[in-house]
Amino acid sequence: MRVNEKLDYREMDPSELDSNIPQGRGMIKWQPFATMPEQYERVAEMIEENAKVPAPTHDNETLVRLEEELRRSRGETVVLRYWNDGYEVQLECRIEYIADKAGMVVVSKGREAIHVQFKHIYEII
Repeated sequence: MRVNEKLDYREMDPSELDSNIPQGRGMIKWQPFATMPEQYERVAEMIEENAKVPAPTHDNETLVRLEEELRRSRGETVVLRYWNDGYEVQLECRIEYIADKAGMVVVSKGREAIHVQFKHIYEII
């Protein structure tokens, strides 16, 4: 091989190529990126946590007003705004039963019965 000759491995005879190529660091340099999926999951969890709202707190006057509205609307279809597991839910439903001792309101949406705690209700529309 001459000194001035171009050294392009694609143009060289395979027998002239050195097979003792150093291995390098392999996957070591890519290890920081292995945690990226976990980081994305954690960021998604943080965004979801920020979207949550606290449970409503009512004074006695508001509780009495909500209870009166519920009793008047029993058997009718209403829009019920209530808190469920950190989120505000708005549901068009029919008020079926008010369990005073348990503090629950049983509503139905189609064939499904839903139990809502009285203290979690925001509004009855």
